[in-house]
Amino acid sequence: MTAGFIHGIHAVRTHLFREHQSSSCLILKSGNRGPRLREIEKQARKLGCQIDYLDKAQLDKVTPNHQGVILQVASRALKEKSLDNLIDEPGNNKLFLILDGVTDPRNLGACIRSAATLGVTAVLAPKSNSAPLSAVASKTASGGANIVPYVQVTNLSRAINLLKEAGFWIVGTVLESSTALARLDLTGNIVLVLGSEDKGLRRITKDSCDFLATIPMVENSLGFNVSVAAGICLYEIQRQRELATGDAIL
Repeated sequence: MTAGFIHGIHAVRTHLFREHQSSSCLILKSGNRGPRLREIEKQARKLGCQIDYLDKAQLDKVTPNHQGVILQVASRALKEKSLDNLIDEPGNNKLFLILDGVTDPRNLGACIRSAATLGVTAVLAPKSNSAPLSAVASKTASGGANIVPYVQVTNLSRAINLLKEAGFWIVGTVLESSTALARLDLTGNIVLVLGSEDKGLRRITKDSCDFLATIPMVENSLGFNVSVAAGICLYEIQRQRELATGDAIL
C-alpha cells in the first residue's frame, strides 16, 4: 500500500478509533486546540502514533480544509492483483460496488462512504477515466476509505468476468430499464454497477451485466447524483438481506 493523507476532524477520528488501521504520523495545529483535537491527540498517543505540530500556514500548504489535523496513513487503494483475494474471502453475501467512469473525487468519496456504511466488500473502478483515491476523496469518505478497499483495474470487463466465474450476479443500474431494482433478488453474492452521471454505463459494461434495473423516479429527467444513487441501491440490497435473515424491523 502507498502512503496517503486523511484530513478533517471526523475522518481522522474515525480512522484512529479503528485501532487495527495503520497510521504513521499525526500532524496537529500548534497552539490552542479544542476538545475534539485533544481527543484525537490522546488517541494517537495511545496507539503510539508519531505526532508533529505545525502552524496553520504550514498546514494550509498541505490542504486548506484540514480543520487543524492531518493524518498520514497507508492508503486503502489496493493493487489489481488483490482482487482475487477479495473474491475468495469467505461468505455467501458478499457485495462489490463497481463505478464505471466516476471522475469526480467528491462523488467517489461519497460512494465509498455509503459502501463502507452498508457493508460493501470492495469498490472497483477502471484505471482509465476514473478518480483516484486522493486526499479529497478520502476526506469526503469521512473515514470510509479506511474501511472498504478501493481497487482500480486495467480491464473492467475482465474483472467482471472473474466475479461471474466466482458465482456473483452482476446488476447494472440504468435509466431506461423497465425493471425496478427492488423487484430483483439481491441476496447472495452481488456486484452493483453504476455509471457516470452524464453518460451512464458504457456499452461494453452494460453488456457484461446479468440484470439491468432502475431506481423508480417521479421526474426521470433530473435523475440522481451517482453517490445518492449508490446509497439508495446499497440500502435496497441491505434491506433485502435483513428481510431474508429475519433481522428487519417491519
